[in-house]
Amino acid sequence: MDYFVPKYRRNPNEKVESIYSGIAPGNQTVTTVVKPSMDGNHMEATKVYGPGLSSGEGGRVAVLVLGGMEATLAEVEDLVAAKWQKAFVPKRSPSTIASMARRLMEQRNEQIEERRKYLKANPSEAPKPKKKTVRLHLPSGYKMVGTEIPGLRVMARI
Repeated sequence: MDYFVPKYRRNPNEKVESIYSGIAPGNQTVTTVVKPSMDGNHMEATKVYGPGLSSGEGGRVAVLVLGGMEATLAEVEDLVAAKWQKAFVPKRSPSTIASMARRLMEQRNEQIEERRKYLKANPSEAPKPKKKTVRLHLPSGYKMVGTEIPGLRVMARI
C-alpha cells in the first residue's frame, strides 16, 4: 500500500505517544516524536536534528513528555517549549551527595544497633562462636604417635 502524502508534513492535531527533546550522540540536539504509523499497525519515530551544545555549556539535558494517545502534537510541543523556557536550576550540590552518604551510614548504624539490642534481649538467637582449630606443624622427619595412655600422643622421629 502506498501513501502519496508528504512524509514530513506537520499536522498539529496528530495524536502523539511521546516527544523527546534533548541531547543526541555526536554533540547535537534532537527532537524525537513517537506516534502511530499511517496504517496504525506500529509506532514510528520521527527525528529532527539540530545544532549541538558548545563545549562547557551545561543546563537542562532533555525533556521527555509522555502524551499517550489522547495528546496532540501541538499540545506536547507547547509543553516542551514551556519547559525549555523555564530557567534550569540545578538542585544538586557537593553537600547533597555527602548528605546522602551520611543518611545511608546512619541507616546502617541504626540497623546494627537494633540487632545488638535484639540479641541482648534474646541471647539464645545469637550465632554460636566457631571453635578455632589449633594446627601443629611438625618438622620434617617427625610424626605424632599414640601411647598406651588414652588421649596422649607424643612426637617421634621417623
